[in-house]
Amino acid sequence: MSQKYGWISCKISKMGSKVFGVVEGFYRKPYTFRERLDLIEFLSAVGLNTYVYGPKKDVYHRKKWFCLYPARRMKEFKELNALSAVREVNFNYALSPMSDPRAKRIITKIHSMVEIGISQFSLFYDDIKVTLDKGTAERQAATANELLDFLKKKIPRPMLFFCPTQYRGFKKTEYLDTLIKELNKSVKILWTGPKVISKRINLGHLNKINELLKRPPLIWDNIFANDYLPGIILRYPYRYRVPQIVKKTHGILINPMNQYRASKPLIYTVAEFIKAPFEYIPRKAWKQAMHYIN
Repeated sequence: MSQKYGWISCKISKMGSKVFGVVEGFYRKPYTFRERLDLIEFLSAVGLNTYVYGPKKDVYHRKKWFCLYPARRMKEFKELNALSAVREVNFNYALSPMSDPRAKRIITKIHSMVEIGISQFSLFYDDIKVTLDKGTAERQAATANELLDFLKKKIPRPMLFFCPTQYRGFKKTEYLDTLIKELNKSVKILWTGPKVISKRINLGHLNKINELLKRPPLIWDNIFANDYLPGIILRYPYRYRVPQIVKKTHGILINPMNQYRASKPLIYTVAEFIKAPFEYIPRKAWKQAMHYIN
């Protein structure tokens, strides 16, 4: 447990290979380096095990994804990854190759991150202008499969997450059908629920997506995202998710607000839910969060 947040006592046990944590995957203002350091400490303290780096405004993540980071940024990533290792939090670097993915360029970029010790990665193909057809799916799946093959040669147990362009709902498409067939079964597919911002995720939703993907999804949960609500601060606990979501998925990644400090109580309630989903009481978790975090 983090020494900084030693006053919190809600360590989650028996997570195994499950993924529970935060994806910094929003638009607008990203977190600062210092905020990310604190976030890793905080995730460790509340018992969550994963931080995915993927802010849309980072040009090296998305707009100029094929360009290598300058030395100063690489030093920051190395420090974030080192702290994550000490705090038993998985640091996952996400790359968004946009609408013209090229495996060689992707591998070159990811290789630079492997060299500083990072071993978990994501490919984000969300929010891009492409046709949802067989060809698009084949190209995207091929990049993920080639990247995974590369990582297996460099890392003992690599982990790869994948956000498809069709990342919500239950519509059967040529794109999704092809992607499911082509994508390596070990790659975890991100899904936001019935909608981009899903008010509820119920048992029926989980059964539908498990059947559609032929594998449990990794939930990218936008319940607390406010990048589409400039200036609005959300103040409510994690809610309207059935307890079975913990068992029927590969895990849950919360996409928080742009305001880091204000997001901490929200993240705390997520940890409380995951720790005991069938006993979780949103109001109680929110009251605890307000007591512990100021």
